[in-house]
Amino acid sequence: INGRIGNMLFLTPLIRYLHELLPHAAIDLALAYPAAAELLRGVPGVRRVMVFPHRAPQRLGRYLAALRSLRACRYDLAIDPTEFSTSGRIMLALTRSRYRLGFASSAQWAPLTHAVPLPVQAMHQAVRPLHLPHRIFAAPLDAAAVTLWLPLPAQELAEGRRLVAQAIQPEPLQTPSNAFGFFAHAANLKRIDRAWWVAFWDAFLALEPQALPVEFLPAAAQPPTDARFASLHVPSTRGLTAAIAATRVFISTDTGPMHLASSTAAPTVGLFLASDPGLYGPLKPDDLAIDIGRLAPGEVALRCQQV
Repeated sequence: INGRIGNMLFLTPLIRYLHELLPHAAIDLALAYPAAAELLRGVPGVRRVMVFPHRAPQRLGRYLAALRSLRACRYDLAIDPTEFSTSGRIMLALTRSRYRLGFASSAQWAPLTHAVPLPVQAMHQAVRPLHLPHRIFAAPLDAAAVTLWLPLPAQELAEGRRLVAQAIQPEPLQTPSNAFGFFAHAANLKRIDRAWWVAFWDAFLALEPQALPVEFLPAAAQPPTDARFASLHVPSTRGLTAAIAATRVFISTDTGPMHLASSTAAPTVGLFLASDPGLYGPLKPDDLAIDIGRLAPGEVALRCQQV
């Protein structure tokens, strides 16, 4: 129950794992990311997405409606997938279920029928929840093969290619194969300033002169970071994911679009300043997480070119 898109996407490997273990099971999700129902529409195994308002006490009616929806069903199994979530404890305690599965941590006060010890080693936040069904069902788990999972139908991916092509040229025929997407915005300590991006792209284009940078903007009125390049704003989260999938590589600050990109086939580069890349970085084998705090923009450009 967290309003950030990244934490919601970190649950998709667990959804996939459960669906592969129990292909006929119906999976209901209690989430707080506002666009969760739209984004997870059509994900195999998912039956319902109950969206709770996040940090909005004035929306008590919406909260109670979501709670009634949760309480209306009696479940075989309820899972609390994170070890330090007060709202997760509340949801687990209020869910009507025969079995309750969660981590045996000092923060776990909700009653559990099955408690799994916390993994000793540090691991990515999308991999950690998989240890719950892995231990209980004694099912195989290859942690190195875990990726975010957000399958989109072919027609939505085609529309994403059209949007990127249109941003590059007004009357597009197809998305150029050398379109390099990037997202330059983030909150607080994760933010990378404009001068860094300009220096980065100068260095990258010196290495890859044929590259076509395309900036993805967080709002339609947001001015581009670098006016030399094409830019676009896609208001729908699903549409944004499909457009990112049309790029050759997607380079992003440590924020939501980076995780969306990691759920696509596009190689993803996450640029980190504050968070631990090992816990929050992109996950695909051809993805890359770079701690840029001690690297010059030219060094980062070289590493991105190697991707």
